Amino acid sequence: MDQTAARRAIVTDTMPKSSRRALLQAAVGIGLSMIPVPALANFLERFFGQKEPKLTSQITPNDEFYVTSYQSPPTIRINDWSLSISGLVQRPATLTYEALLARPTVSQIVTLECVGNTVAGEFMSTAEWAGIPLRSILEEAGISDQTYDIVFQAADGFSDSIRYESAMAGDVILAHTMNGVRLPPGHGFPVRVIVPGHYGMKSVQWLTKIEAVAYDHKGYYQRKGWTEEAVIKTMSRIDFPGHGATVHGPSQKVQGLAFAGSRGIRLVEVSTDGGRDWEPATLEDPFSPYAWRFWSYAWTVPAAGRYTLLVRATDGTGSLQTSVEQEPAPDGATGLHDITVTVML
Repeated sequence: MDQTAARRAIVTDTMPKSSRRALLQAAVGIGLSMIPVPALANFLERFFGQKEPKLTSQITPNDEFYVTSYQSPPTIRINDWSLSISGLVQRPATLTYEALLARPTVSQIVTLECVGNTVAGEFMSTAEWAGIPLRSILEEAGISDQTYDIVFQAADGFSDSIRYESAMAGDVILAHTMNGVRLPPGHGFPVRVIVPGHYGMKSVQWLTKIEAVAYDHKGYYQRKGWTEEAVIKTMSRIDFPGHGATVHGPSQKVQGLAFAGSRGIRLVEVSTDGGRDWEPATLEDPFSPYAWRFWSYAWTVPAAGRYTLLVRATDGTGSLQTSVEQEPAPDGATGLHDITVTVML
């Protein structure tokens, strides 16, 4: 493993805003680099104060999309780059960037979430990705049905894998375009994998090699004790009003989003009394089977005072989001998002 990969923290996502990125980089310079970055971001946010609440866009602009390392991305000279397909295949192949761009392209809107994201955290973003279906590449190579894992190797030494069945499901793509432009260097240029329904660790960036193997490959995170399946857990959050806000008037609109990976969201409920009673929120129409879903709740406030609001979601299979609090390690955070607001009538 090269130096870049070796220096990855257990959790390696930075804050999406350039100002927060600068804060984190500055913190690294003063000796906080051993703290997992989401925890460091939460520390800085508490230290410098609460952020201003804002509503989330359906599609995240590229410059606001969370990135998977505050290290510089690997330097890739496109004329020297190629993507190899090898292992348990009848026809190994090596593809150039031009060859990939010349292939028929598909696109899909997918939300990615970092496995190190905290409950209601910001380490998730949504983009429209365009590229080549992984299944078509593997079928052309003549993949063996004896394959157990499809391994993705990156230019910085990072690796991860998905099961053969997941690779052949048809929804995994080799993306070369993000929101209508070629992948930025910080998001995996020239090609990255997009694996819907799984934490971002599976969507390997700066891809250089795809290998079909007959064994259970242990990638970088798995060797550190993190989840292998990396299936996204159901989450929901309140984006507006912000925690600690003071609002005026008896009619308030509470808004946020929910996400359950490829399972979708069936129901979102809001409690305005600390979790004793729950009322259904209004769901916006889903704009992708692989993306977050927005909700709103019309709250008629009975009296002035301080309130604790909570949100919970039910996924497309009918399973309710758990209220059990769990840290991100080893397989994703769980728990319910709550905020307190003061209402003045």
